[in-house]
Amino acid sequence: MPVTADYRVPHALTIDAEDWPQLMCSYLGRETPVSEQFATSIARTLDLLDDHDTKATFFVIAPHAEQSPAIVREIVSRGHEVASHGTSHQKMVDFSPRAFREDLERAIDALMQIAGEPVVGHRCPFFSLMPEHCWAFEIMIDLGLEYDSSLTSLLWQRGGATVPDEPFTVATASGREIIELPALARKVGPITGRLIGGRTLRVFPSGTWLSHMREREADGLPAMVYVHSYEVMPDRLMRHVSAGLSGRQRLKLSISAKAFELGMGRMAGALGRLLREYHWAPMRDVARDLREGGSLPRVEVTSQGEIQPSPTAASPATAGSG
Repeated sequence: MPVTADYRVPHALTIDAEDWPQLMCSYLGRETPVSEQFATSIARTLDLLDDHDTKATFFVIAPHAEQSPAIVREIVSRGHEVASHGTSHQKMVDFSPRAFREDLERAIDALMQIAGEPVVGHRCPFFSLMPEHCWAFEIMIDLGLEYDSSLTSLLWQRGGATVPDEPFTVATASGREIIELPALARKVGPITGRLIGGRTLRVFPSGTWLSHMREREADGLPAMVYVHSYEVMPDRLMRHVSAGLSGRQRLKLSISAKAFELGMGRMAGALGRLLREYHWAPMRDVARDLREGGSLPRVEVTSQGEIQPSPTAASPATAGSG
């Protein structure tokens, strides 16, 4: 679609709804309940979005939703999308195809029961889907998903995979399709950061991510912004860690917390600026608009990770079929 002076690209705004204390404790091998930070940080994020009349996609971890269902229903009642962030918050390298299917199926079922509406999108934790995990696209389509947002285009390109630096259609060996909206990355000096989202918004100068937004607007392409719900909180993360940890465990968490908290006080302001200056929509709406437009780049993949970009445009009506 050509860009005109009054055209504003609907960019995809996404929130990874996570409870930092629960996740970090689980990485230490200690199971703890979801803390009060999960619901509180989502509530603050919802209020910020309301202030700017903006709708977003919340990628929710299923067990978090099961422990705090009321805040998930609040997400839906305020007009936002609930999508899957999996069940176990593991990197793709930790999954076999069977285990991934079980994890994703459980996540979709749990979120649908709580949210009361279909779940059509998914994001793997850590944007960890790599070419060797292309079998996952078939599973996502099997389970009725319309789009995915689980990879970083620059990492695939560095590995020799020719994929676009923009949303594209994945065509699987079975002949079915799903839309991929990747995280985009750029090298800024010695640092490679995903643009725009997470720590990039909190730490990098605003000119870095605003230039990316201007680039996407000029090309008539949607940007994809992601933040974690806990990043919108000004509180110290260790305040929400439950008692009963050993001194060694608490020390490990304290060191991690310092790294996660870097620039966290700037997140609400940075996000607010983006919400004021650009037009945003849930990812499901952006994906459906792209599919109906029928002009997405098309990438053919096999379950073995073989990738073949196609010069033809994506078929507009087959994503998520079957």
